[in-house]
Amino acid sequence: MNIKKTANLLLNFAIKRLAEIFGISIFVTGTMLLLALVSYSSDDPNFIFPDNTQIKNLLGFQGSFISDLFFQSIGLIAYLIPLTLITTGINVFRTKDFFLVVENIFFVVLYSMIGSLFFSHFYSEGFTLYINGNGGFIGSYLNQTFLNSFIIINQSVSYYIFILLIFLMFLIIVNFNLNSFFIILKKVYKFFF
Repeated sequence: MNIKKTANLLLNFAIKRLAEIFGISIFVTGTMLLLALVSYSSDDPNFIFPDNTQIKNLLGFQGSFISDLFFQSIGLIAYLIPLTLITTGINVFRTKDFFLVVENIFFVVLYSMIGSLFFSHFYSEGFTLYINGNGGFIGSYLNQTFLNSFIIINQSVSYYIFILLIFLMFLIIVNFNLNSFFIILKKVYKFFF
């Protein structure tokens, strides 16, 4: 019996199971964050107004605080973060690659900053989030820096560049493959027609 070969097989088995557990935990975290953000209510107690009112958030007190933290810091772009966590969890479970988490966190930080700036500059008059605006306090801060002067030079081009950058970063995170997408479209087309 080769002990080295058995130890390698056992180690590979353990690493794969740990990757699956890690992927499932990221998926569950993303799902819970999505529930907290979707059921957000500005009347719930939060960091700014800690009233003793009835909590409308589906995850209760913790969901109210977490959703308020995300919305007040980065604004409406926070809706993409749970979708990113869900797809990252699925991809880690499927590929057993821990490095996907580090790579995706990098892109989450980038598209969160770009999205916050986008919503603060172009949709500042929206009253969805009335305390820090639709871009959160990060977007408000970035809108007061030198970046604002670059946006003002050509606002219509900047608008579409921001949307394109956010969309491309999100597609990178979900490991979008154009060939696989067309294959799935062909299968769906054949199924219905």
